[in-house]
Amino acid sequence: MSHQAMTSKPQPAPARSFHHGNLRQALIDAALCAPDIERLSLRQLASGLGVTAAAAYRHFANREDLLFEVARIGFALLEQRFAGAFDPSVPPSDAAEARQRLIRLGQAYLQFADDMPALWRLMFGSQAEAYRDSENLRGVPKSYEFLLVALMGLRQKGVITAEPNEQNALFAWSAIHGAAALRSGRVPDALMPVPDLALVIGDRIILALR
Repeated sequence: MSHQAMTSKPQPAPARSFHHGNLRQALIDAALCAPDIERLSLRQLASGLGVTAAAAYRHFANREDLLFEVARIGFALLEQRFAGAFDPSVPPSDAAEARQRLIRLGQAYLQFADDMPALWRLMFGSQAEAYRDSENLRGVPKSYEFLLVALMGLRQKGVITAEPNEQNALFAWSAIHGAAALRSGRVPDALMPVPDLALVIGDRIILALR
């Protein structure tokens, strides 16, 4: 080994730097990756990114400001999942497709909760009402409107006889969301594969609404 190799010291890693406008996105990305988003602080995120708390506060007025933005992103991501389940502007082609739309919607929701548990808990946790109200002010469609459309499709194709209403949607939503919560709590009966669980829940909802 050469004298130079023996005496040289490891060089410190270069400090993480952010170009103008990048820190805001870096804070959001770090929050989205956190295992417990609801308990994050801006100081904690800033420290993890190697910047001062003052730098973080230039982009978000406070912790709640950051969490509202993260929740907004979460609802947008969930809506993308729902849009992948079916196009709400196109009616189902037949009864089988109407049934499948409800099942795919349930699968999309359950998979979202599995894939992004911390974000899901934030979106539907103690501040859920405030986050939803914020989205309504932005004019963003409510995520559960997909559920109402799916139920209307079942009625249109004769799968269910009653005209769907808010109470029906609440019942269906409770079944799907409750299953996601049970999976989050590792309740054994809810830990079957997502497609199988979505099928069971979808068929139970249809049976109850006939």
